[in-house]
Amino acid sequence: MPSAPVVLPPVKPPALPPVADASHTSLMSPTGVEEGDGTDWAVVLAVALVAEIGLLWGAACIVLARRRVALSHAESRAEQDRTG
Repeated sequence: MPSAPVVLPPVKPPALPPVADASHTSLMSPTGVEEGDGTDWAVVLAVALVAEIGLLWGAACIVLARRRVALSHAESRAEQDRTG
């Protein structure tokens, strides 16, 4: 039984990323150059900024509340010392 010749499929070169043009840099990945991705970093920055401001505001409120409590305790002790 003679064996039939083996025919291999044609060799295709690997798909290369698109060449950068004037509006894109060559260091970006192909998924990063799609339209509509330009404001994602701004959203992340805005969320981080709002979260940081919220945390700082909360910390300031806690510090002021503790100072008010300490001041009211000091005033009540001073009043008790004056009255005997």
